[in-house]
Amino acid sequence: MAVFPETSYTLIKKLSADVTSVSEAAWVRFFDLYVPVMRRFVEWNDKTRDPDDVVQDVLVKLLDAVRKGRYDPGRAKFRSFLATVIRNHLVSLYRRDAARGAGSNVSIGELLTEPSVPASQGDALDLAWARARHEAAVEHVLTKTALSAQSKAVYRAHVLEGRPAGEVAAEFGITKGNVAKIKFRVEGMVAALEGEL
Repeated sequence: MAVFPETSYTLIKKLSADVTSVSEAAWVRFFDLYVPVMRRFVEWNDKTRDPDDVVQDVLVKLLDAVRKGRYDPGRAKFRSFLATVIRNHLVSLYRRDAARGAGSNVSIGELLTEPSVPASQGDALDLAWARARHEAAVEHVLTKTALSAQSKAVYRAHVLEGRPAGEVAAEFGITKGNVAKIKFRVEGMVAALEGEL
C-alpha cells in the first residue's frame, strides 16, 4: 500500500482550469482532503512556524505549478509532486532563517548547497505523511460524519485511548461484539477516506 495518497488525475485537471464552478468545486474538494493532512505534516516537521501559513504558501505554489503545467503525471504521482513542493518550501524557509540568524557567518555557497539529507529521511517523511493522513482521516470521520455520538465515543475510548473492549462495553452498556463492530465500521470509513486521498 502506498504511503502517500492516490490522487485522481481528473481532479488535478479540474484544478488547473480557469476559475469556473467546476474548478471551484474541485479546489474545495482538494482543500477538504489535503489541507488537514498537509497541516499535520507541517506541524510534525516544523515546530516553529504556524502550519496554516506554511500550508497557504504551499497551496499558492501548488496552484501556480499546476496552472503552468509543471506537474506531469507521466513523470511522477501527484503525491510525490506535492511532497516535493512541501519539502522544497520548508527547505527554503530553513535557509532563509539560517541566513537571517547567522548574519555574515553564512556564505552564499552554503545557502546554494542542497542540505545533506540522510538516506532514511525520505522514508521518515513518507511515514510522517502516512501518519498525518491517517490522523486527519480519523478526525474527519469522528467530527464530520453521521455516526452516532455513542459510536464516536466508543471508538475514541477503545481505539484512541487504547482501553480494553470489555471495559468499554461495560461503560457504554453494549456487548464486546458491538465494540468490535463499531471499531470495524469506523476503521472502514477511515480507510475509505484515506483511499480517496
